[in-house]
Amino acid sequence: MTNLNWKAQLRKIELNSNNNAVECEDDFLTFDDIIHAKKDVMEKGLKLTISEVNELFKENRWEDALALIYPVDEKFPEIVKSGNDTEIRAKAAFALGQLMRFDEAISELTICVEREPENFLYNSSLAYTAYNSLYAANNREIFLRGKPRQERIELAHKYFGKAQELRPDGITNYYREGMLYKQIEGKTRKSVYLFETAVKNWKVLDEENKKARSQERKNYVKSLYQLASCLVNLDLPNRALKFLNECISEDEESNYICPLFKYFALGKVYYRLGKFEKARDALNFALSCNTKQFPDYVYELLARVLLAMDEPQNALETINKIPERKRRPYCRWTESDILCALRDFDGARKILLRATERDNRSRHKTLVRLAKIEYINGNFEKSGEYAREAGKFFHEKWGGILGDALF
Repeated sequence: MTNLNWKAQLRKIELNSNNNAVECEDDFLTFDDIIHAKKDVMEKGLKLTISEVNELFKENRWEDALALIYPVDEKFPEIVKSGNDTEIRAKAAFALGQLMRFDEAISELTICVEREPENFLYNSSLAYTAYNSLYAANNREIFLRGKPRQERIELAHKYFGKAQELRPDGITNYYREGMLYKQIEGKTRKSVYLFETAVKNWKVLDEENKKARSQERKNYVKSLYQLASCLVNLDLPNRALKFLNECISEDEESNYICPLFKYFALGKVYYRLGKFEKARDALNFALSCNTKQFPDYVYELLARVLLAMDEPQNALETINKIPERKRRPYCRWTESDILCALRDFDGARKILLRATERDNRSRHKTLVRLAKIEYINGNFEKSGEYAREAGKFFHEKWGGILGDALF
């Protein structure tokens, strides 16, 4: 260094000393280099943390993952200050959702979509978290009723819609919104289009794309099943049969849907079509499937099929396979119909009267059956009493007029 340069450098140091700060920059190191180095270290640290969190996710260690990254503002103040905390918030939201801390998860994801409104993953995740919380509420795992529940439904629809807009060729978000309408809101008709779209979107994919998107195949198969379920409930059994047969064929090896459910559904469709022998065979096959649960609903429908085939004694033997304590009201209705077919009206009365004592939702249906039994036996005054009681219960419980009570 020349004498002149040395003096200039010394002068620079002296000028900066008044501010208690010394900046000595040359080609080797600048102040910007220091700032960028700090930023690089933070970003690398964040990437390492995300990698570690992903590994914990693979092992379902949600609490451990959350301990590393949440609350985000406390764990990563510098990252938050820099505005690069969106991805880590999404990771925290996923773990929170798995732990059923849905309100916190939704708060984190709301920040994500506000920052990146066109990000498919964030929109889809927010929709799914809202949807999942509604299922948890239905299963009584969390409390969500009234206005908050309705707001949660609207939130799910909003972001399912946005996710579908961003990826109109998808399958999963159409399937999930269909389930939201069908299972959470009870709006079967509105769900049909969504299941149809999920099915259509999968079918138009070529083999290469089907392979690349194989993780969505499960929801394609489920959409076939749910579409068939909707159509049979809308009294369109022929259309339902088409999609149900496709579901059974597509799911033959994967068994995404329990065979018990598929063949019960097939029996139900055949019953609606009046093809009782095929219904019987499908239901017997359903009963042959290994399952941990006791399928009372399969026995009930099989008994009704046998009754339709003029085999009341076989029907009675079938319904009696359901333990007494497991016979829900709809099982009692079938049981009483069978006893009536066997001309055991006293037995039918006893069954139905017992059912009224335990049923606070569909008692009107039981009372209408009692009214009809009394009418057939010429007990018109008693028949009228049961009919009036059925109409009163229905009006008080559900509102409106019960047509069956006016017979």
